[in-house]
Amino acid sequence: MPRRGWFHGVMRGIAVLALAATSLAGAQTPGYNLIDWNDLMPEPWVKEMTKEMAAVGKLSNLQDSSEEAYKAMSAMRKKFDEAPIVKSQLNKKVRLPGYVVPLDADRAEKREFLLVPYFGACIHTPPPPANQIVLIRPTAQSKIKKLPESMDIVWVEGEIKEGRVATSQGVSGYLLEAISVAPYEVKPVKR
Repeated sequence: MPRRGWFHGVMRGIAVLALAATSLAGAQTPGYNLIDWNDLMPEPWVKEMTKEMAAVGKLSNLQDSSEEAYKAMSAMRKKFDEAPIVKSQLNKKVRLPGYVVPLDADRAEKREFLLVPYFGACIHTPPPPANQIVLIRPTAQSKIKKLPESMDIVWVEGEIKEGRVATSQGVSGYLLEAISVAPYEVKPVKR
């Protein structure tokens, strides 16, 4: 029976990306606008990748170790790592929710980490496209309510910049200089 690890992971990740948008605001710092993960992907690129992922999906019965699968995986990984960013989002003060992906075992409060849109990205599944990975760099003045752990869901506020950085867990397309990192909390809906 063929293994479907990588292809299954990529397809699952892309499907989750489509559902990753959030409209939950919670408490936020004045002047920081809530954005969602879809805001970080250029629309023409999304359309192009949707078509390409459909073509890759047709290869899902390949064994991951086959030469054809390796070529397809390499081509897709290159496109993901080079994914374009949305320049109009740069240098804005934003608030973004996501999952924490530590870059090392350092327990320092001000450590850098990656923020990703879905659970397991970069750890249990292949890394998402670079425009769906944000390198979080706390500043000296950052308010961090709780040291984030692997796959914790957090709100991050700060100024977003271009930041294509290759890390051990994936390639980021953005850098966010965080002024605040807080656990993700949602107020219950009153019924």
